[in-house]
Amino acid sequence: MALNRRKEREIVYQMLFASQFYPEEETPGLYDVMIGQMEEGAEESEYVKRTFFGARAYAEKAMEKIEGAARDWKIERLSKGTLSVLQLALYEMECAEDVPVKIAINEAVELTKRFCEDGAKKFVNGILGTLAE
Repeated sequence: MALNRRKEREIVYQMLFASQFYPEEETPGLYDVMIGQMEEGAEESEYVKRTFFGARAYAEKAMEKIEGAARDWKIERLSKGTLSVLQLALYEMECAEDVPVKIAINEAVELTKRFCEDGAKKFVNGILGTLAE
């Protein structure tokens, strides 16, 4: 069953969130374990695989960018959910040639509304807006 891009992005977000609890695990092993727990069709999605691997590889650079843009915020204070959204969005903004920056930001805000704590939406939108300039 083919998934739409929004659903694929949601799956990648969930995988990135879960992977934060296992930071030392290798990406291929995490992918193999997690993909089987996602909804039907996820294992056939090239976007899910490419984006999960890419976002994990880009994570350190994403964290540096977030720290630079998050004035007066310590990265340790951000929830794993918020960090996962930002990590995914920054990977798409910086590395995914098929995702326009505005779409990456909009989709990040939508993920934040669905999965993160109240107030995170403004923070995510602000950080990504700052980094997009």
